[in-house]
Amino acid sequence: SIRVATVLSARDWEPGLVTYARETAEVLIVLRAFQQHEIEEHAADIDVVVAGGEVSWVTPVQIALWQRAGLGVLGIHPQEDGPAASMLRRAGVDELLPDTADVRTIVTAIRFISPLAGSVDRDGTGSVTAVVGPRGAPGTTEVALGLAWESSRSGSTLLVDLDIDAPSIAIRLGLPPRPDITDAADAVRASGAIARDAVQQIGPISVITGSHRVGEAPLRTAMVEDLIDASTVIFERVIVDLGTCEPDHSIVKQSDTAVLVADASAVGVVRAAHLVSTWSGPPPTLVLNRAAPRGSRDVVAAAKEWTGIEPSAVIPDRPSIRTASLAAKRPDSRIRKPLARIGASL
Repeated sequence: SIRVATVLSARDWEPGLVTYARETAEVLIVLRAFQQHEIEEHAADIDVVVAGGEVSWVTPVQIALWQRAGLGVLGIHPQEDGPAASMLRRAGVDELLPDTADVRTIVTAIRFISPLAGSVDRDGTGSVTAVVGPRGAPGTTEVALGLAWESSRSGSTLLVDLDIDAPSIAIRLGLPPRPDITDAADAVRASGAIARDAVQQIGPISVITGSHRVGEAPLRTAMVEDLIDASTVIFERVIVDLGTCEPDHSIVKQSDTAVLVADASAVGVVRAAHLVSTWSGPPPTLVLNRAAPRGSRDVVAAAKEWTGIEPSAVIPDRPSIRTASLAAKRPDSRIRKPLARIGASL
């Protein structure tokens, strides 16, 4: 039987389809999802998702992610709800029906969609890497840029500036202030996809710069999450510079990997240890930045003892690194080389 997941709905079509499936076994209902992560967690056991356009988290971004994972999508909209129908149509669902359609019509649509399902690699969504650091400006931007540069050697890479307090990627790379992350998020909310003109290209990487708009409130969490999700549909690696943020930040918790940047000093190690003590995301990879030519072994040993994490990269404190960053040049080889192994594994 065709394996179907439905998004729980108060409309009659959803319980009607479930009842019909149980009585006839023409399709197999394997999941009735109340939250979006449930479908993602069981994607390998699903062929088709049937979702109502009236559900708040059924968005163009979410539909794109399902289809990228190889799932067919049948959108059902309330008969009188024109905006919901337009959203589903714009999102590119495989089939679209009003909720007045009888259950046999719905099952026929599911059967029509089923051969299309699985034509896309189920493991095709890009990975997300959060780059964070404790307070004290440990250099997350330069490390995130170096990681993105190295990661681009083996896959398409997007660098996103989500440092709310001090967005600096645009200045670091000599890029104009617009388009910025707000423009990109607005485009995603409108169409479900990353707009080409919201992304800037620098060398081998794509970039979404942070917002420098004075007086505007930060983007809502839901818009940020939609932006990152939409990015993973297009790019194989998405590297997010979060700057100094709380360890329970939603992007940190939902990322595939995390890189913790610490200043290679006694104060930097203590601050990193405090951040690790309240960490709630994936186990972080530790990078020590600005290590002095002498004494780096002692700092590495202290970092391991205080954080419980073996540093994966030690970046030296070199004038050439600072010169490159101040001159809007590509990241210096002295920062890229220590990050090469991490970047290749993302």
